[in-house]
Amino acid sequence: MKTGEIYWVNLDPAIGDEIKKRRPVIVVNGGHEKHLRLAIVVPVTAWSPHWDKNPFFISLEPNPNNGLQKKSAVDCFQVRAISHKRFVEKIGNISDDGIDLIKKSIALILDIDPDHCE
Repeated sequence: MKTGEIYWVNLDPAIGDEIKKRRPVIVVNGGHEKHLRLAIVVPVTAWSPHWDKNPFFISLEPNPNNGLQKKSAVDCFQVRAISHKRFVEKIGNISDDGIDLIKKSIALILDIDPDHCE
């Protein structure tokens, strides 16, 4: 698992408003497979137009590289660490520009200056 790869994972059981069920996620940390049995990911969900101006959601159009079937959103607010045992199969990759947008969104959520995240 490498940064920018998209996998199907099983996020159940979930509690409360946590994102749940089988869905794609994007790996946002690199090098974890050597030392940890967890990966930091952001979930992908169906796109909703009311997220257009929300900096916590990154829009993704389906293409052969990412393997998505419909317009989707990366929900950066629900960044989390998950066990490698939750991963089902790799479906694609996100572009370097997409990863940069995700990192900037996470920096905003965590109140970190995004200019220090490059």
